[in-house]
Amino acid sequence: MKWIDTIVTGLSELYGSTDPYDLCDALNIKIIRINKTSFILRNEAAIYIRDFNNNETIFLRDDLSYKEESFYLAHEIGHAVLHPEIRNSFNKNLINTDKLEKQADYFALKLINITIDEIEMYGMTISQIACSLELPERALKQLI
Repeated sequence: MKWIDTIVTGLSELYGSTDPYDLCDALNIKIIRINKTSFILRNEAAIYIRDFNNNETIFLRDDLSYKEESFYLAHEIGHAVLHPEIRNSFNKNLINTDKLEKQADYFALKLINITIDEIEMYGMTISQIACSLELPERALKQLI
């Protein structure tokens, strides 16, 4: 996914940061933390929405750790940047939702610069590594 690498590099150069919080400020994406039981989240950790006035908002569960929140925020920024034709990140009627989710996961991993120390993680399962790094297992599989 070299094209995503190029976009991450471009964002870093343009805004001088790959921090998801800085990028939300620079891209004028509002962050709202809400209770995990809110109907808005639809049982997800985060949701990206662009309204009809092109105002962009990322809703995040309010019980996430800093690492989890950073990942999910980066993931939703990925939807905003990579998929501008999509108004939200929960539209399950899309033809290739899995592909869009994998792209957003890859974007997030590259943006927050997740690397795996093979020596430290030797002998661990993907599930154990994901737990250790506080990342969703589905995203981590793209690095392994």
